[in-house]
Amino acid sequence: MKTAESWNEIGERVAETRQAAGVSQGELAMRLGLDRTALVRIESGERKISAMELFQIAEALGVPAAHFVMRPPTPLVSRRHGLDEDADDATRTRFRFDALLEAHSRDAQWLIGQGFLVPPASLARPEGPVDPAALAQTARAAIGKSSGPLGGLARIAEQYGLYLLSVDAQGEGASLLLDGFGVAVVGGQAAPGRRRWTGAHELGHHLLQDEYHSDLSVAAGRDEREELIDRIADELLMPDADLQEAWRQRAQDTKPRSFFIEIAARYRVSWGVVVRKAIRLGLVSGLEARQLRASTPTRGDLLAVYGGEPTEDLTVGTTGPQWRKAVLDAWGNGAVTGPRAVELLHGAIGIDELPLRALEEPAP
Repeated sequence: MKTAESWNEIGERVAETRQAAGVSQGELAMRLGLDRTALVRIESGERKISAMELFQIAEALGVPAAHFVMRPPTPLVSRRHGLDEDADDATRTRFRFDALLEAHSRDAQWLIGQGFLVPPASLARPEGPVDPAALAQTARAAIGKSSGPLGGLARIAEQYGLYLLSVDAQGEGASLLLDGFGVAVVGGQAAPGRRRWTGAHELGHHLLQDEYHSDLSVAAGRDEREELIDRIADELLMPDADLQEAWRQRAQDTKPRSFFIEIAARYRVSWGVVVRKAIRLGLVSGLEARQLRASTPTRGDLLAVYGGEPTEDLTVGTTGPQWRKAVLDAWGNGAVTGPRAVELLHGAIGIDELPLRALEEPAP
């Protein structure tokens, strides 16, 4: 990524980040201990910013300091909507998600550029019309998981060269294709099943090698491309053949609702995903479908049918194992400081839990 070349660029980044946070110039100036006129001059590029002020602004607005001095990837710039003081909530949310995606992409590029993270060979871009189910089946076969539940999606996505990060934010997700790999962020405040669906959705965009995508831009309805990605995500998370075979083998005295509760828990997908698939495959009648839709399982249902709640996936701060190993390799080689390693691990461990590295002496 290239750095900003003028104070005007930095000032513009400060202004748009402040607007995305819904903070007025007066409020931010007060937090920083500045006169409002000083902030106006910073945002217009007329006043230089010290390193200390830059870090204070970053902390106040909840973004890394690098956000102000590094240019965003071209795909993000080309799709970015203009921000102003009157921007609506959807536009602000999308900008904040893009900022998180941009920061994650910078970290990935650094780890890869330094040789600590090595992306696998990418799957070939599909040519011609895409059969979403066939693409998902090919992707599953490539990692030896033609059937059965997938494990943690951050681990799965890494096997295709997509580095997922679950962030502490509302919203769905966004993804970006870079040189030989991809990055994606998923809103970690969503319900567990929704998080997995979003992760699979971003993986679908990656398999199609879409340059940039943000679920936050899909509001009133889903266009044809999004419906295609939905079908890929659906087949990735729970293949049609799996559900059909399980339905065929189920004990006839097992009530449909209990059967689908167990399936939802095993595959760690939402109730809505299971019911929609059951309808599409013709496993339930119209009346049964309406009854199922109206009876979302409770925790008690999960305990009674499945014996417990499925392990949550993509909780806030989740990254894949290759990412975590790469960060700890960088720490072990002295390429990053302890605080920076903890930052790159997104809270997986504290600074006191970092492994001893060869350049340090063990405690007596």
